[in-house]
Amino acid sequence: MPKNIPTDLLRSFVTVVDLGGFTKAAKALGRTQPAVSLQIRRLEDLLQTKLIRTAGRQFRLTDDGVALGPYARQLLRLNDDIVAHFADSALAGWIRVGVPTDFSHSFLLEAISEFAARHPDVRIEIESMLSSDLRVALADDRLDITVALVPEGNVPYLVETTAIEPLWALKKDASFDPKKPVPIVRHPDPCEYASRMRNALRTSGRGWRTVLVSRDVEGLQSAVLAGLGATALTPATLKPGMRIVRDDEGFPALTQLSIGLFYKHAVLHDAGHALTQHLLDHIRKNDKPDFA
Repeated sequence: MPKNIPTDLLRSFVTVVDLGGFTKAAKALGRTQPAVSLQIRRLEDLLQTKLIRTAGRQFRLTDDGVALGPYARQLLRLNDDIVAHFADSALAGWIRVGVPTDFSHSFLLEAISEFAARHPDVRIEIESMLSSDLRVALADDRLDITVALVPEGNVPYLVETTAIEPLWALKKDASFDPKKPVPIVRHPDPCEYASRMRNALRTSGRGWRTVLVSRDVEGLQSAVLAGLGATALTPATLKPGMRIVRDDEGFPALTQLSIGLFYKHAVLHDAGHALTQHLLDHIRKNDKPDFA
């Protein structure tokens, strides 16, 4: 097994995945299609495993190909950050960034605004949607960069992740009969917060009933403050007039969530790469980032 993997092989692999085929990848990389195919075979030989299976013009990733994706993207991000650090060129262009409505995104907007102020020739368009919609928009090339909740299983275009902790929230003076189903307010399914609430209650043997569904966190906050029910929030989305509910009150602890940074290396220009690095730096400066 080799100790070093050439980044150009990883870039070819990720570009094929990002653009959905060898022909488009070859055009983006400035190579011929046979050259790109040869690079994929070289990468498979180095790793001693099959990564991509082709059938005519169609291809699919093997399990090992899926597993390689996040590692390859992280290595390419570091490589591109090194190149950008020593490059002496002004950043310019449009960047379409997606931020989630299913938790507070003030932390993200602060970081994006800082970046825009430093680079006046960069134009940034911000879209706010549910995490599931953001991931679809990125896959459809309607966004360049997305920060979103990470569901379990294989998630395309995921580059980095960090953990956040959801908490049960109630109106301060509210209480519910522990012998009756818990009234919950939640985002529409599929929702990582909602699934954690239901799983926690199911595991503890307690029932629940949905009393309100809202696409944005403000709707959930208003419902909680009105005393309609309980929901899952994080410290950054708790409002005055709310309280955190404990396990001994019949609200079992919720499992952690992962927040991810997503983008396609193959189509992201220099300004986009610089923004992703700025976002990561901003996150790492905070022990408990205000993601939620």
